[in-house]
Amino acid sequence: MSNETPATLKVSPCAALCRADGLDRRSFLSAATLAALAVLVEACGNPLGVGDLGGSYGGPFTVTLASFPALAATGGVARVDGGNGAPTALVRTGTNTFTALTLVCPHQGYAPIDITTSGFYCPNHGSQFSKTGSHTGGPAFGNLPAYSTTYDATAGTVTIARPA
Repeated sequence: MSNETPATLKVSPCAALCRADGLDRRSFLSAATLAALAVLVEACGNPLGVGDLGGSYGGPFTVTLASFPALAATGGVARVDGGNGAPTALVRTGTNTFTALTLVCPHQGYAPIDITTSGFYCPNHGSQFSKTGSHTGGPAFGNLPAYSTTYDATAGTVTIARPA
């Protein structure tokens, strides 16, 4: 313990200035942390990419399978949105089953991500996804969001229940 009285303690000019303005260390650190978090959130962008689409996914639509030869066999993948709304891929997972996935990377909302032989790849930061939409590598923090599908074998169509 020092023998100096509070009046004789030496105070740094910065500490004196902060106290003179009513800003103590705890308040400063709290404000700096909040500012850093705000910058981080802005830098990461919208993880679902909704803002990139003006808040719209485009709504449900129907795909005619004959228009996409890649979907004739199980494991086939095609981009089927026609440039309207959220970029959307359709994957044939079985004879009568399909999975529809958004082509918007969940890392920073980059769209459209690329279709590859093994699944999907985001060229922006290197995130990778399987044909089921599962995250397999890179900085993304989740899987590709999926939309429900309804297959009509008689008509040869798949309706994708994409949100409006």
